[in-house]
Parts: sequence; C-alpha cells; structure tokens
Amino acid sequence: MGGCKGRHQELKKDRCGDSDCCWFGYKSLCRVNCGRPDVDYNGMVYGNDWWVGSVVRYACRPGFLLVGDPARACQSNGGWTPKPSCLRVCRQGRVEITEKELETATCSSTCPLKSYMGPLKQGCYRIDNCRKINPDWKRWFTRCDTCLCDCHIACASVG
Repeated sequence: MGGCKGRHQELKKDRCGDSDCCWFGYKSLCRVNCGRPDVDYNGMVYGNDWWVGSVVRYACRPGFLLVGDPARACQSNGGWTPKPSCLRVCRQGRVEITEKELETATCSSTCPLKSYMGPLKQGCYRIDNCRKINPDWKRWFTRCDTCLCDCHIACASVG
C-alpha cells in the first residue's frame, strides 16, 4: 500500500492504494471521482457531485418511462452503479390483474386508483386506467378484486 501525508507530515497508510487521499483526524477519505454520469438522450440527470459516495438522480422527458433504479452512486472503484433507461411506452392493450399484484399492499377495492410503473410486470412497463371487473360476490371468494387495466410496453416492441 502507498501512503499519503497527514496533517502533521507523518506518513500514513493509504487504504485507497493510489496515494490520493486526505485525512480528517484518523479517518482517510479516498479522492476518487467517477466523472460525469452518462444519460440517455431522452433522460435527465440531476446532481453535480461526482466523488465517491455521491448520488445523482435520473428522470425522463414526458412520454418516456424510467426503467431501473432512478439513483446512481459513485463507487470507490471510480465507476457508477447501473444506469437506468428511458423507454418510450405505447399502449399495448388491456390486462387483467388483481389489486394485490398491482401493489404489495392489501386489497382495498380501489382498482381505479391503482397503477404501476417500473420493471416488467405481466408484460407491462406501465399499468393504469384500471376498473374493477369482479362482482362483489366473487371478491368474497378471492379476497381481492380483479382489475382490467391498460398495459403499456416499450414502443419498439409493439408489433
């Protein structure tokens, strides 16, 4: 391991391994910069601190859906955590899905208020515009309403 000069000029061990560190008391901070984070053409990145431990946030322009973690962190190896993507989504059709599948919460008989955005769920990136299709007597047996919702997928995969 290399070393770096401390406040009193004594040589200290450098946990960063590249002699590029600074000391605050007895704590060593690596001075690694991950550089400007890349972003999709239809995306935006917020944050201008690119040092180890920093976090930037991503968003997409209207009409696009963010797929992946909206936050990226600068890691000690000088790389960013995985980048999310911005996909244009198009309505594919309708899908039947139970209230419980739309959310991890309990069933509340509120299909019209439920929606989903994120990684594929029942083949859809976005699920919205839901309405209840189970009559009340059927709910008694299933314990959850079934919702009929619009299913949106990436436009490139629309056939």
